[in-house]
Amino acid sequence: MYPASGPHNPPAATPASAVEQRPAEVALAAGREGGVFDALTGHAAQPRAAAARLGGPALALSGAALAAAAQHLFLHRAAFSWTALGLAALATAAIGLAFAGRRLWWARGTGPAEPRRDTAALPLASWRVGLLLAAGLLMLLTLAALASAQPASPQPDLNWTFAPWAAAVACYLGAMAVAPPGARRPRFAPTALLIPLAIGALALPLRVWNLGAIPPTLSGDEGSQGLEALRVLAGGIQNPFSTGWLGVPTLSFYFNAPSIALLGQNAAALRLPWALIGVATVIAAYALVARLHGRTLALISAALLAGYHYHIHFSRLGSNQIADGLFATLALLCLYRGYDRRNPFDYALCGAVIGVAQYFYAGARFVAILIVVALAALALRDGRRFWREQGWGVAILAGAAVLSAAPMIQYAFRFPDEYNARLNAVGIIQSGWLEREQVIRNQGAAPIMIDQFWRAALAYNAYPDRTVWYGSPRPLFDLAHGALFILGLGFALTRLFDRRIFPLVAWWGGAIILGGMLTESPPSSQRLVTTAIPAIVFVALGLALLVQGVAQALGAPRPARLAPVLGVATLALAASSARYYFVEYTPTRVYGNPNALLATELAHYANDHLPPGSRLVFFGWPRMDTHFGTLPYLAPRIERVDVYDPLREPPGPTLVARDHPTAFVFVPERAGELGLVQFAFPYGTVEEAPSPVDGTPLFTVYRLPAPVGGLSQWGTGQPCAILR
Repeated sequence: MYPASGPHNPPAATPASAVEQRPAEVALAAGREGGVFDALTGHAAQPRAAAARLGGPALALSGAALAAAAQHLFLHRAAFSWTALGLAALATAAIGLAFAGRRLWWARGTGPAEPRRDTAALPLASWRVGLLLAAGLLMLLTLAALASAQPASPQPDLNWTFAPWAAAVACYLGAMAVAPPGARRPRFAPTALLIPLAIGALALPLRVWNLGAIPPTLSGDEGSQGLEALRVLAGGIQNPFSTGWLGVPTLSFYFNAPSIALLGQNAAALRLPWALIGVATVIAAYALVARLHGRTLALISAALLAGYHYHIHFSRLGSNQIADGLFATLALLCLYRGYDRRNPFDYALCGAVIGVAQYFYAGARFVAILIVVALAALALRDGRRFWREQGWGVAILAGAAVLSAAPMIQYAFRFPDEYNARLNAVGIIQSGWLEREQVIRNQGAAPIMIDQFWRAALAYNAYPDRTVWYGSPRPLFDLAHGALFILGLGFALTRLFDRRIFPLVAWWGGAIILGGMLTESPPSSQRLVTTAIPAIVFVALGLALLVQGVAQALGAPRPARLAPVLGVATLALAASSARYYFVEYTPTRVYGNPNALLATELAHYANDHLPPGSRLVFFGWPRMDTHFGTLPYLAPRIERVDVYDPLREPPGPTLVARDHPTAFVFVPERAGELGLVQFAFPYGTVEEAPSPVDGTPLFTVYRLPAPVGGLSQWGTGQPCAILR
């Protein structure tokens, strides 16, 4: 039986989780909150034990074979398949029956016994009341200052509001930081840092090595976010609690600005903060899974996540989607620490994480929904006992969330269109996409929504990414990862009432629905980044189940002997995934889009061949212009001029820089206008830049030196009417 705690009232020294119990006690706890198959098969000990000895390993191996067959068929068809879905359902049934009523060897305790107490025991000392009052007054000061702010430029200087906001959150957390009388102080063991440090040492180089060049293309969205960070540094953005480019909260750009200020205006500086967020996510994932399921599964999950190509990729982008997973992980970790330990500070931290998440990518708003669903599940499971023991903790969590998110909540009420700009653009209901599709397909809403769901849900098994954010030609999992994912998710569905499995299923399923089914063009990888963590945990779960099933089929060795097998299999899977990203995926240059590729290569050309102050005259419209975010971010020292209308006669001399060299750049679609420019400005040199992907012409450059005698060298033409 899956070891997990059931509804009970243990004494103060009782472990918070039943994974610390003896095997006999584990069986009793599992009977209370185990799985669907346990409830269906009953709890007759002798028949169940006999069935486990005879059929358990065979069922486990059969489930693994069915999962592999399902994943193979999904990959082959690259689309929804009833046959593959049926095989996956059979795999779920087999793995559920194989481990019904059986102890999982790899599931161990989450640590030493922790105190169990009522969160209402927190005394209202005078200093605590003072801190809470200070938090409220500081937040009122912040909100009052922001009450007249407008999202449009020019903005008054409201940078100072960050200080009272941060101080208010700190005061609230400080008020909850001191444990009530009689509570045991947690003991800090320096050796406890060894595992997180080792995990960080594995994840860090995969996310920061050659960061400026992998991925080699800097997308337009990356460049645009970099330009917003530069606006923060230049004083163009002076309100940390507003929205900017594409409705992204400005605090995200404040977070990105220091690395650019320190390291310069380049790709590595733009991407570094998010790479570190990716590393922190891997470490936080270890801590969360260790609390939920023990260190063995946590180590497997963290190692697999560290090497997972999808998570590596988004960790290496100068964009804030990677933070979604970190906020969700930290929020669940703090929630379950608070639930297990009855600790007000953990609940307050959970609320603060929810609040801070509102200032990053729109997908991070899902964190609040996830925590509400998890709390509802716990409340339904525990009944009245939940509110008696956890009521004050929930209230503390809500207070921290509202307090830390207050400036953005105020902004959302004042400017709902700006706050929801991204959701209004990509939501299938808000944007009108669903209505249009019903007309185009001549179908009702239901079949379209079902198709949307399967496209999102099978992002890991069948459908490749439909966007240029990743653009991998295959689904997010290969055959091995996908088969183990089916096995682990299937097992989790048979244990859905287990309080330590339900949040992972809710996390993955909720994000699939909100970030996939209810948005345009699923699967869109940038909206599903948060699902990578629970998906990898399901892979780790499937691997552990498979290894245990094989071991028992071969004679059931002691669990300790499984460690090398699990370790080798985990490292092999992680290495295979990392190899795919660096060796197979990266050279394809599919990330970004053709315009991002052109802009990146053009920026490198300008930086390498044109002195500062040179003029770049770009013949790129209607394909693109020089306002594409990549070019101004990577090549800031170049003057940029766009020629939007096609040339029909030689241009006038005003196109040429007065005191600096000039480079005329033509995309292939407008290369025919090069002759007119050469006629107007002879004595230049022509260079052709090949595409790094297939060697075809990417752009053509016609370079002129700086005029020796000023513009008179080129005659006396009139200003070019084609400039806009």
